[in-house]
Amino acid sequence: MEPNKQQQEVQQIDLMEVLGVMLSRFWLILFSGILVAICALIYTKVTTAPMYTSSTKMYILSKTENSAAVNSSDLSLSATLANDYAQLIKDRTVMESVVSELELSISAETLASRVNVTLPNSGRIVTISVSDPDPYMASKLATQVRDMAAVHIQEVMDTGAVNVVEEANIPKAQTMGDYKRNGLVGFLAGAVLAMAIIFIRYMLNDTIKRPEDVERYLGVSVLGSIPMMDSDKKKGKRRK
Repeated sequence: MEPNKQQQEVQQIDLMEVLGVMLSRFWLILFSGILVAICALIYTKVTTAPMYTSSTKMYILSKTENSAAVNSSDLSLSATLANDYAQLIKDRTVMESVVSELELSISAETLASRVNVTLPNSGRIVTISVSDPDPYMASKLATQVRDMAAVHIQEVMDTGAVNVVEEANIPKAQTMGDYKRNGLVGFLAGAVLAMAIIFIRYMLNDTIKRPEDVERYLGVSVLGSIPMMDSDKKKGKRRK
């Protein structure tokens, strides 16, 4: 039992020592993370075209809502069907119709990858967001996707009507999703890489640094220690 306890104690001390080494090199870890994050942002800026996102909202009505008799089950059913509407909006038929109407040079699959459909937790207001390098084209695409999706939903689901809640806006600011994500990933990658290098150098360094290391690794008691003078430390640095 005693060797196990001693081994656990040595392991705890080693972990604390590693933590101390990491904290003493915190500035290096932080600098590495910032440096790699900057490189990631520059790479994203060079390789990625700026994107603008335009959004529009529509409200989908069931046929029963056109009449005076509307009960809670009808409202609940319409809210459930909102998920089906979201699938129909990004349907290949809608995307191909938009590409054909606007005579786009991109494929329907590429357009679908730029379309994002979001639904509230409760309700039937569907938000359609479309991204494009041109802010005016992004607004035009959002409007066209909404109009084509409204026709497609009415034909497939046999709904009453699709009303426009909010027209597509012309975005002024770029979409910063890729920059934030790539910058964060770059920072974490740089920090982890720096920590890995520090840990490897710590594990490979088997020199005796403190009197406690002699007792721990060699099992020999230290009778005394002679402190180094400042002049000796400077000479040691010069030799290195």
